Amino acid sequence: MRIRLVMMFIIIYLFPYAAYATGHEWDKLDQISDEALQLTKNARLQEAKQLLEYFEQQFTLFREDIHSMDVIYVLTATHEEALKAVSASSVPMEQRVNQLTQFRLAVDAVQAKHQPLWKEMKFAVMSAFEKMKQAMEQEDEQSFQQAFHQFLQRYQLIEPSVKINADREHVQRVSAHISLLEAPAFQQLHATERMKELRQMEEDLQALFADEKKEAALPSLWWVMTSIGGMIIMTLTYVGWRKYRGEKERRMVRDKQ
Repeated sequence: MRIRLVMMFIIIYLFPYAAYATGHEWDKLDQISDEALQLTKNARLQEAKQLLEYFEQQFTLFREDIHSMDVIYVLTATHEEALKAVSASSVPMEQRVNQLTQFRLAVDAVQAKHQPLWKEMKFAVMSAFEKMKQAMEQEDEQSFQQAFHQFLQRYQLIEPSVKINADREHVQRVSAHISLLEAPAFQQLHATERMKELRQMEEDLQALFADEKKEAALPSLWWVMTSIGGMIIMTLTYVGWRKYRGEKERRMVRDKQ
């Protein structure tokens, strides 16, 4: 019984917020954003609009818990664009879905630390980038521009999300590459230099999608497991020593009698 109580104390001490790890409040907002996206895909725009307006009401209740103004700005901006997309009658359906997808990914990125939804876009983004490389190798400028346009469309879907929970340096590196490719000066570079730029951009994109935060969490998890194991051993040793000492004292009392 005493060991069980000690074990409960250890768990509470090491994981004081375990009961709140799921973030029920934010889960509600996450679900709203997902439902709004699904409604938009099914052309139920009025219902999607109502959900987005409800999201705004609920978000005001939780925004004080978000300590980053950058995150608040990204969420506010993507929400406004999503609301415009389902409100205006002249917006093409593809654009509506893209805006709601962008918003959905951004909301998910706030809470999802290790495997956010935007990382599932890796294949779509990198396949478009691979087409850019192939066109560059073949010196096909028209195909390169088409592939670059496709790449931008896909990357823009995840760009707000990566600003929320990706490594800032990696985000800035990718943004710098895109700015260079969009500049007229890029067309004036020698083919070798342009290919070199693309290879470096590919490395930075791979680093952006790498799950470094999950890897960084492993040493922390190992420390926690080691700490728990050490405390359990210390507890069992202490209980065993107390039991041994008690038996020894009882034998001494019997011997004196």
